[in-house]
Amino acid sequence: MSGTYPVQGKRLVARVRLLLACAVAGAVGSVWAEVVPWLYDVEVAVPSQSDADRRRAAGGALAEILTRVTGLREIPFGSNVDVAIRRSERYYVRYGFATRDIQPEDGGDAVAQTRLEIHFERGTLLDLLRRTGLPVWSADRPTVLVWVVLERDGALSGGARGARPTQGGARDVVSSTSVGTAEEVALTMDREARRRGIMLTFPLMDLEDRGLRVTDLWGRFWTAIMRASQRYTRDLMLLGRVASHPSGGWSSHWELKSPGDEQELAATFAHRGSSAAAVAGEAVHRVADALAYRFAVRGGDLDTIALTVRGAQTVRSYAAVLAYLQSREYINRVDVSAVEPGVLYLKLHSRSAPDQLVELLLMGGYLSESRSASRTPPLSVPGLELVWMGAR
Repeated sequence: MSGTYPVQGKRLVARVRLLLACAVAGAVGSVWAEVVPWLYDVEVAVPSQSDADRRRAAGGALAEILTRVTGLREIPFGSNVDVAIRRSERYYVRYGFATRDIQPEDGGDAVAQTRLEIHFERGTLLDLLRRTGLPVWSADRPTVLVWVVLERDGALSGGARGARPTQGGARDVVSSTSVGTAEEVALTMDREARRRGIMLTFPLMDLEDRGLRVTDLWGRFWTAIMRASQRYTRDLMLLGRVASHPSGGWSSHWELKSPGDEQELAATFAHRGSSAAAVAGEAVHRVADALAYRFAVRGGDLDTIALTVRGAQTVRSYAAVLAYLQSREYINRVDVSAVEPGVLYLKLHSRSAPDQLVELLLMGGYLSESRSASRTPPLSVPGLELVWMGAR
């Protein structure tokens, strides 16, 4: 990989912060981000189903889950983390074994492999993060639609059907049905996204998608790309151009964008690697780094923020509001200050900064900004006012 990543990474996350803030602000009242359903589920390879192999593998699985829920690419190992890794059985509630055909990371034919499947307990994990002062990244995360074009000299390496040769070589689009090198790219991006806890979607490249030309993607014609992307659920779009390099290896250029703005880019970054799959995997990590930098709540003083929630008209909807807020990883505790018809006055205890807390609460579409005049809630100081939109 390129040795310039630290500088590029700082620029990337700084630029992404601005765009993501605009994306959240523009998404008020609409669904933005999805809950990652498998965030606390990890699957790792084991030599056998013995207790010794299970314990060793469970420690590695806990290290992976910590990467997901902190947003950190590398976990700083201190005494508390070391003890947790050695005693990982404290943090998971069930496990099982399965045999699957797994594609090796270096390519080649799929091989049968015994896998340990572990479900970690959310509450004990969050307690560990709070004790160690590690960041907490909620399960509410943006979905990313990925458009990747591969170019290499010579014959096609295999990709989505309909790949088109060019004067400099061959270009094809990575899709959910790719084969050959393009399939390796898709599998690597999926694998690294799973490790980081982000959800990727690849285009189908069916007859409807064929209206988008490969040259539109390679030329970064965002008007055409936006039009083709409308059929997919996405909060952000990642466009990548990956090409074999004359001196060996592969080079890549990536752009991250919000669907709501054809002009404003969240970030651009470029890097090289030994293979197309390697540069694609690194791109996933850079996107995950930027998202975590924006949305992960870092250790700090526990603060109390007053929240007024309107729109909950029944006892059942009151309970739904409380259950929703109590399930957010970035909220330590929810206290009820007072209740009026259609209004809940709450106190949220969180280590999140107030502006970040607002962004996080608006993600998912359950809550939206209130358009009514703010009133001073009883038993509390004036604070944030939101409207309950109801569980989806």
